[in-house]
Amino acid sequence: MTRLLELLWVIQMPRIAAAAVAIAQHRHRHSTTVLEKLHYGDAEAFSFGRFQSPEAIKKAFDDCRSPRSFRPYTGKDGRKGRVCSTKLGGDWVLAESEQIAPSCTCEQVLRAYLDAELSMQWNADKIMDSKFTRKASPGSEAHYVQDLKIHSQRIIRTCTGVMRYSQRISVDKIGRGHYAAFVTLDPEQPSSTRKPFESLSVYVGLIQKGDDVQIYAAGVMEVNRKVVPNLVVFDASGIAGDQAGKGTLWLAGHFQEQEKSAATGRRRVTWPGARSFSRWGGRLLQRVATAQPAGRDTVFG
Repeated sequence: MTRLLELLWVIQMPRIAAAAVAIAQHRHRHSTTVLEKLHYGDAEAFSFGRFQSPEAIKKAFDDCRSPRSFRPYTGKDGRKGRVCSTKLGGDWVLAESEQIAPSCTCEQVLRAYLDAELSMQWNADKIMDSKFTRKASPGSEAHYVQDLKIHSQRIIRTCTGVMRYSQRISVDKIGRGHYAAFVTLDPEQPSSTRKPFESLSVYVGLIQKGDDVQIYAAGVMEVNRKVVPNLVVFDASGIAGDQAGKGTLWLAGHFQEQEKSAATGRRRVTWPGARSFSRWGGRLLQRVATAQPAGRDTVFG
């Protein structure tokens, strides 16, 4: 029986359900409150609000950049989407990105986004270590703390040195399948003196469109000029690792790879009765996985 289950695992390769995403707040619809505009020279006053749709967030930026400012981007590692960077005056920068993650759900995208191993895999040139801790305490909303250790970055003739800082991530659910995540620096956690940002506020909106997920990320950031000088101001989102700008586009690449792997697997299952066997095996594995106590795996170990 064990050998049969191992064979089914190789053929089907299901993703056993992980723990549910910690939700801060839940609302049935996106907010209809009109956000105040982001203005050049007054970025510190801007707030993303809660339960806002990606369209509402984009409209809040119309006074400081044109929607035509977005440009396509394709990375050698598989990142793909559209990006836009806008100077906001002083040391402030707005970084935005749009992408489509194919053949997945918003919750699957969130789980990938909150997966430290995936984050390091796709950002190995920047992230030395990443750790997510789920937090929930009486009187406060459920959230995550991401502890980041960033590789030293070469800036012109000097290097930043290894950078450490933490981010607080809260996730709101809208309706049955849409989400909005909010990211800020966590002042309660220790950090290195030299880090890319003095201040950071990021919105990530996830909208289910058929079988795909539309992802829009926007970050309003105050750059630390001791680390990121004027000449490389728009590299700030890259140094941060994976929050806004080009940094988040690995999500589309990740699910594109999964889609290709699934298509390859389907092509290989061609023997008579294979599809019925595969479906039966998937149901059996799901029942077995559901029956196992949390944190144990007695089937394949």
